[in-house]
Amino acid sequence: MAFKPSPAAWLQYIVMVVGLGAVTLGAAAVGNGDPIVTLAPVLALTVGWVILKVPLRYLAITVLYLVLAVDYTPERPQSMFWPSPLFPLGKLLFTQMHELVGIGALRFPLIDGLIIGSIGIGIYRRATKSKIDPPVVPIPRPLAVVLAISFFSIMWMEVWGIARGGDIKNSLWQWHQAAVLPLIAMMYHYSLRGPEDWPLVAKTIVAAALTKSAVSTYFALVIVPSQHLEVEYTTCHSDSMTFIFAISVCLIRWLERPRSGHAIRGILIIILVFIGMFFNDRRLAYVSLVGGLAAAYFFNPWTPLKKFITRGLIACSPLLVVYFLVGWSSNSSVFKPVATFRSIIEGQHAEGELDYRDIENLNLIATWNTNPVFGTGYGHEFLEPYPLPNIAFVFPTYRFHPHNSLLGLLAFGGWFGFTGVWMYLVVTVYLAARSYHRAYSAEHRTACLLIVGVVASYLNQVFGDMGIISYICTFQVAVCSVLAGKLAMVTGAWPWPQREKVLGLTRAAPEEAPPSGATAA
Repeated sequence: MAFKPSPAAWLQYIVMVVGLGAVTLGAAAVGNGDPIVTLAPVLALTVGWVILKVPLRYLAITVLYLVLAVDYTPERPQSMFWPSPLFPLGKLLFTQMHELVGIGALRFPLIDGLIIGSIGIGIYRRATKSKIDPPVVPIPRPLAVVLAISFFSIMWMEVWGIARGGDIKNSLWQWHQAAVLPLIAMMYHYSLRGPEDWPLVAKTIVAAALTKSAVSTYFALVIVPSQHLEVEYTTCHSDSMTFIFAISVCLIRWLERPRSGHAIRGILIIILVFIGMFFNDRRLAYVSLVGGLAAAYFFNPWTPLKKFITRGLIACSPLLVVYFLVGWSSNSSVFKPVATFRSIIEGQHAEGELDYRDIENLNLIATWNTNPVFGTGYGHEFLEPYPLPNIAFVFPTYRFHPHNSLLGLLAFGGWFGFTGVWMYLVVTVYLAARSYHRAYSAEHRTACLLIVGVVASYLNQVFGDMGIISYICTFQVAVCSVLAGKLAMVTGAWPWPQREKVLGLTRAAPEEAPPSGATAA
């Protein structure tokens, strides 16, 4: 029998459509025709429907893709010469809401609202025992504690800095994304069921990397030559982490389970992603890629493949030494990898001069030395005993936001703040390492190695490209930290008395023979 809505249902439908139309017209008037503001009511209704009907993990995964794939407006994507088709979504996600709608009280970006909203939905569904979301694997209590300590350490640095005369307006921008990280972790704790959602997370980040690579390649090959531009990068600095994740997951998955299907798909993805990473031209991307793969190599047991790679490297080492010695002072394109490595070691500067980053690092160390235990607190500029080139005309608050966020955290937080903020990284790597040697599933072992690699990549971004204030970096570290905790519980790397009972009631991944050197749970 065909469904025939009642007159009352038709009336409700008509009222909803008319009301939505009126609100949309009002939004268009308020936003002076800005398509983002005009479509905001429709987007809000769509999000509301998804929230009420769809499992939370799908909303969280969608947010993850959008954060990594759209134009990241805070870092001036494509050097602001060309807005990609995803630029409007990036503007909607990352721009302060008061700038879009003109309401002064809305001094936060939409992405923050989505994070807080997702947490609220998770808590509400748990409290009401909703059946929309299945039960989730818990995370170890120490991980939850250090994530909370990270948040409260940042709040302490804010209070300490303002009490010492800091500028509260600038201080908020120094710690915002770092303070949001524990909240992002909470969002993914409530939304991800457990390690069984790892493949979905990996595919989402790979899809985002392919999207960004397509934007990077089109901009480099079409827009730049057509407009005769000179650019230093083609998307943004933080995209390096996304590119590295996609390349690393293909390599590590094949290492853990050498299959032809993994090899073919992996090679295709690596080529497509590497093209975008090459055009983006970030030296740290290559450093992070090598660092992540090195971490995977050292964690991996002595399989026949690892022995083969090790013997090959030893056999080729004399040739590599000669290659570096000959290419160290050469400008030939054949030795471009050597030139990149040399620029990382020596910096990019004229002969007899210090690199800008080196001078900045010296200033940060000098600032830290003024109060090594508690730091200056947020709201203060780093000291400048070694004069830097004045870049205030393009970046007025550059002394509040050092490129080296790692030394910046030491300068602003001292040993106390530095340890409190980043203790969760140590716990994350510890849990991933223990889980790796207790996991029987190749996917779980791949996840563990990727988590260690992501942490290494994040530290590189923090050290070289202000990664601590990037949502792109923050989201990847947060989701990996949560997955490390859930993997530890499922593999038995961390005590969980209800483990056997809960896993017996849920759909668990089929176990495989453990790798050589692995320990049974």
